[in-house]
Amino acid sequence: MLLSQDQMTEVTDHEINVDQLMAEIRQAVAKREAEGRMSLAGASVELHRMLSKAGEFAPPLQELSPLALQPEFEPHKNDHYHVNDLLKYHDHNFIWNAYRAILKREPDEAGLREFREELRSGRLNKIDVLGRLRNSPEGRNKGVNIEGLARPAAIRRLYRVPVLGYLLEMFSAIARLPGSLRSQRQFETHALAQQQLLADRINQLSRVTLEVSDSLSRELSELSQEQKDFARLQHEQVAALFREQREILELLKTIQRSAVQLSADSEKTPPPVDSPSGELDEFFAAFTDQFRGDPADIKAGLRSYLPDLQSAGITDGIVDIGSGRGEWLELLKEEKLDARGVEINAALSRESRAKGLDVVDADALAYLRGLPDQSLNAVTAFHFIEHLPFEAFMALLDEIARTLKPGGLVIFETPNPKNLVVGACNFYSDPTHFKPFFPETLHFILGKRGFIDVRLQYVNPVGESPFEGNSKSSEALRSWFFCPRDFAVIGRREI
Repeated sequence: MLLSQDQMTEVTDHEINVDQLMAEIRQAVAKREAEGRMSLAGASVELHRMLSKAGEFAPPLQELSPLALQPEFEPHKNDHYHVNDLLKYHDHNFIWNAYRAILKREPDEAGLREFREELRSGRLNKIDVLGRLRNSPEGRNKGVNIEGLARPAAIRRLYRVPVLGYLLEMFSAIARLPGSLRSQRQFETHALAQQQLLADRINQLSRVTLEVSDSLSRELSELSQEQKDFARLQHEQVAALFREQREILELLKTIQRSAVQLSADSEKTPPPVDSPSGELDEFFAAFTDQFRGDPADIKAGLRSYLPDLQSAGITDGIVDIGSGRGEWLELLKEEKLDARGVEINAALSRESRAKGLDVVDADALAYLRGLPDQSLNAVTAFHFIEHLPFEAFMALLDEIARTLKPGGLVIFETPNPKNLVVGACNFYSDPTHFKPFFPETLHFILGKRGFIDVRLQYVNPVGESPFEGNSKSSEALRSWFFCPRDFAVIGRREI
């Protein structure tokens, strides 16, 4: 089959090289597409779609279609090609697709570099490359049929015969001169069209980028302002809340100081059960039933303190101040241990006595002041000391130290402020709570007030923490939000 004038022009050594800039642009685009990667235009379109879907930031712009300067290569399943199927590609893309068609693989780095240099220098043209690949041992083994390649490849080989090849190439060039000039003009027109196409696409992408950037900037600016307004409002609300809490605490401190003073000046006998505070006692008894928890669960938790009494050999002389509903007294009675409760709330003390428990109606400090020195073996208080101002607690602790025998045991259980939910929230559910005790602080106080072998014991753990793993952040979150809700401080009277 004879090649047309344009096809002969295509396969000669005298192909017109493209301007270096255009060659590099086409090479970059062809390489991305030949390697199966998204084109630059396609990537920009995808970015625009993602931004639009994620936050509706991008303005409604006309969708950009991917830009392709060369057609996409599709391998033929029957291994049969026409030479023109491959000649329509250029430079890097041509070499890449020739390898895929003839050798059925991607080019190795050395082969790609060698053929590219030979093509760009003009020492080889596309027919030479196709002929070498097809006639190589690997090419013959693959057996791919390239229709229309044999004749131009043979002519190219004749051109390499000394003298005869030169004359043949010269006469062929003279014969093809009019067609070559026409092809040159066509190529120049095509190159200008490609340049204009690239320029239009670059300008369009620049406009899209600027519009998206402007939209994002406006949205981010508005979002930043909203966050600042919200933060300012939060700060104002928190500040107002803290002011109210400080006022309430100051009022409670004043009330507590007055109550302590009145208690110190009053007689040591307990108030009558039918005192005017009876209605308030009923209220706090109901409050205890609502918020203290199930009595059976409370008793189960208090069992952890029985070994302390057993190891100290204590079977009697036990006083539980603030005995409440009497869960601890019930447990001691079941264990055949002799104990007495002290409860100022008449409704709760009546409830305990109805269960057969030994409970007196009295203020804890007044009751202890009426006891002889070293007359008790153990004093316990569960969720009691957090109701006292510091001065009242220190006075109570001194009375406990005075009334305990040497080696006698003291046990305090109180809410654990290291659990942030307890310290910052749940603690304030009881309006009679004064303030929480920090565990190490309470440990220090007992040591300074004549108690030995003082230790902390954390109880009532919180389960099902969502913060898994051994990272520092997970451990910190578990410690802050899922550590035990309560703790106890246990010590012995100095011998």
